[in-house]
Amino acid sequence: MKENFHPANFREVSIDILFWMLYVASEYFANLMHMQPDENLRFFRATFLSLPALMLATYFIALYVVPHFLKKNRWYLFIFWILVVGVFVFFARIKWAELVNYLEEARYFKMPAAKMMKNIIRDYSIIALAVCIYIIGDYRKKQKLNEQLVKAKAEAEIKLLKGQLHPHFLFNSLNNIYSLALMKSDLTADSILKLTELLDYLVYRANMDTVALSKEVQLLENYMGLEQLRYGEKLKIASDIAVKNDAIKVAPLILLPFAENCFKHGGPGSDGLFRIEIDLHADDKKLVFNLSNTKKKGKGNTHINGGVGLENIRQRLILLYPGRHQLKVEDLPDKYSVGLEINFRDEKI
Repeated sequence: MKENFHPANFREVSIDILFWMLYVASEYFANLMHMQPDENLRFFRATFLSLPALMLATYFIALYVVPHFLKKNRWYLFIFWILVVGVFVFFARIKWAELVNYLEEARYFKMPAAKMMKNIIRDYSIIALAVCIYIIGDYRKKQKLNEQLVKAKAEAEIKLLKGQLHPHFLFNSLNNIYSLALMKSDLTADSILKLTELLDYLVYRANMDTVALSKEVQLLENYMGLEQLRYGEKLKIASDIAVKNDAIKVAPLILLPFAENCFKHGGPGSDGLFRIEIDLHADDKKLVFNLSNTKKKGKGNTHINGGVGLENIRQRLILLYPGRHQLKVEDLPDKYSVGLEINFRDEKI
């Protein structure tokens, strides 16, 4: 029996019991001023005898009529069954009243329908209220389920995007080391060490929901350092980074794709140097990240339209920070720049 127990079912049953208890209590206090002291027993007997009819009508509408007709927009059948239930309650109330009178008087006599009309209207109001509560509860459950499905879908998409980014990043990094190895560079060993640090991040932190922004900055700097080994003096990196609170959390791998994009599509400018400028400032309210790089002449608008990493980060930002981020891309003939702002006002730091 314990294996079939579910807290949600217990909660629903508890709400049902509470509703009908409140109905009996409201009926009692509504009739209290009209009752004699010795009529309490008669009142409760009449109320509890009529209760099964009300409950049967309520659950029939809520569990059968609403799902089969109202939710499927079969309005004619829905109205038909509402009327049928109304007639059932009407005659049931009369018969229950006649039964109560029989128990009281030990004789049977017919109850005039006109005398019971007020009770019927009140009964159907209770049924309507109970059905409305059921419909609202059902709507809230479905809304919660939809929210969970949307969240699960977003999480699945984020994991997929992360999975796309890992091999893409690894491919670029190995290409860098391969280039150094071909040149028989003494820096090959250092580049492998830096790649090891980067892979450590990917393995142990990239699958987390959030990471410290300082760790993301460190990942960015390690990647830039790896590229610096490959380009040597031809690469000039100017950075201005200020993170005011080490506890600031962001989604992992939120900055790296922009750095990768620099090296994929950027190149030496008119002075023969490959220049990259990084500006990152963050506090508890906002992250502001600007990155720009020079381009080879004739590169075109490859940044905006191409690249797994850039498209990847666009999609992840939409999923992770909906309505709370701005991404601006500017592609000029000799320079490419990207600006990212993330608002942390709804984030729990």
